[in-house]
This record gives sequence, structure tokens and C-alpha cells, in this order.
Amino acid sequence: MPAAREPVSRRARPAKSPLSRRSIVLATARLIRERGVDAVSLRDVAQQVETGAASLYAYFANRDVLLEHVLDEVYGEVVLVDAVDDDWRSALAATIVNTIEALADHPGLGAVALGSIPTLPGALRLADHELALMGRGGVPEPRAALAIDLISQFVAATATERTLRGAPGDVQDRDSVEQAYRSMDPERFPRVAHAARALVGPSEHDRRDFAIGVIIAGLGSSPG
Repeated sequence: MPAAREPVSRRARPAKSPLSRRSIVLATARLIRERGVDAVSLRDVAQQVETGAASLYAYFANRDVLLEHVLDEVYGEVVLVDAVDDDWRSALAATIVNTIEALADHPGLGAVALGSIPTLPGALRLADHELALMGRGGVPEPRAALAIDLISQFVAATATERTLRGAPGDVQDRDSVEQAYRSMDPERFPRVAHAARALVGPSEHDRRDFAIGVIIAGLGSSPG
């Protein structure tokens, strides 16, 4: 998406900071971090930057476009981890974790990521870094490109799940799920009943790290 020309702020009062795309994006990001995407309207953003909601349309065509730019701002803040001693796998895993945390810190932004195709600088910076790490590992470019798509889906889905479930891994919640599994008809679901503890035992981080490990390990496997 080509960069649009920055509208000129007409604010005359020196007490106000100049209105700009970046100031609007940063204000929106702050509100999302506090309230979540669904609870932030253009009116809320306008109040934060001390303008009318209609003024925002000079900078962003609609709320969805604004959210895409907020998402890219968050992508641009992800800490990229460089490979040490050619350990590109650990660097890629750490970068993925950092991306999940950045999205999860802005509740609802993961769902925005699932519904958009990234073309802005922050997302491209992240993709370029991941491609570079996989290149160091000798992953063929077509396979690395597919991995970028898979990683972005995994990151967005994981961050979204955390938003939807609130505080994952609650002991009481796990106990109730385990009890539900154990109460299943053992003749119909014998393996579920037997594996009840194993199915609910892993923590959020255990599940996250296992999935990342599977993704990275799969980069070196031949497609079936």
C-alpha cells in the first residue's frame, strides 16, 4: 500500500500538539491496550487527539484502515531477535514469541491481523527478518514464504485466543475441563478419557512453545 500524502493540520492553537497520522495511530494504540479493539470507536480516538471524529477521515478512510495502521505500528515495535552462533531456530522462535506478546498486549488486534494482508512497513520489517533467519538455515525461499504465512496465522490466532479466554490456564477451569473429559462415555471416547490429564495439563506457554517447535522443525521436512 503506497504511503498517502500527509494532510496538513489546521490547528492554530499552540496548546495542542499537531494532528498527524502518527499521533492518531499512537492514540488509538493506547486506547486499544487499555480497552481492547471492540471498545474503541472513532469518537473515542478523536477525543484523545482533541478533534472531531470527522477530522480523522482526512487521515484514514475508515476505522478498518486506521486499525490496519495500528497493527502495523505494533508490528514495527516487535523486538527482532538475531541469531547467535548461527542458531537461527532459537532466534526465530524468540521473534515469534515477541510478536505474540506485542499483539496480546493490544486485545483484539490479533483478529485484525487475521483479517488483513500485511503490506505496510512494520509487517514487512518483521517478515524480512524472519526470511533472513530462515535463509541462514538454508530453508528454500518458496518454503520460507509459506512459513511466513503460517507463522503470521499462528501468531494472530494465539493472541486472539488469549483475548477471548482472558487469563488462560486457570487451575479451576482446567479441573472442570478434565472432569468433563473423564466423564465421557469410555466406550465411545476411550482415549480422551485416558488422556484427560495430558490434554488439559500443558500451560499456555507449553502449548505455544510446542507449536512453535513443530512449525520450525517442519521447515526442514519434506512435504508429504
